[in-house]
Amino acid sequence: MNERYSLAMDLNDKTVLVLGATGALGSLIATGLAQAGAAVLGTARTNDSAAHLPASLTQSLLLDLEDATSVQTLATYLAERPEPLDAVINAAGIVGFGTVESTTLADAARLMRVNHLAPAELISRLVPRLAESAAADRQPVVVGITGIVSEQAFAGMAAYVASKTAHAAWLRALALELRRSKVRVLDAHPGHTETGLSSRAVFGVAPNFPAGMTAEHVTQVIVASILADETALPSDRFVA
Repeated sequence: MNERYSLAMDLNDKTVLVLGATGALGSLIATGLAQAGAAVLGTARTNDSAAHLPASLTQSLLLDLEDATSVQTLATYLAERPEPLDAVINAAGIVGFGTVESTTLADAARLMRVNHLAPAELISRLVPRLAESAAADRQPVVVGITGIVSEQAFAGMAAYVASKTAHAAWLRALALELRRSKVRVLDAHPGHTETGLSSRAVFGVAPNFPAGMTAEHVTQVIVASILADETALPSDRFVA
């Protein structure tokens, strides 16, 4: 991606953590922020999937959001890492499909763990590092991508909608808590995007979605908003 962005937030000498940097959105966001001058740390779930991390990363890290020990290990490493941490961008996630009646508690809990509870735990553990960044006037930011499902519900996706809506609500509360310390929180709500995620559902079968937005377009909107110091990115902002 060769897009260049006008900077309100200066990313030169800033360190950014991108969760899910092997995914379609995560890899493009990591590349875009690296092009804007950031040192980007990107996570992969396994050593095998790390082969799909973008070459622009400053450091590759492992994070399995379904493994509590993995989350705690990465949180401890980043908390003790001497270099600053200026941004955490959550581009990780999983999806499942099914009616309320057909979705098992275990499947719903899996979505809630990966899409909300685990990233929330990691981010909360990193708040002191972000507060250090703010105290040094380095313009820290937390970014979530909860999608249009955090604005409206869809049939056959109740568990997924619940997990993303929970994380969106958590990000709103986090923004209020961190406002005084000048840590910005941005939640992006793109509509259906052609990332291939729906074809990798952890349960159920995806409906026949209409053609979605390109990952490149969604990435450009998100990265531009990060650099423009924005605090809201509703679904209508992604409409071309």
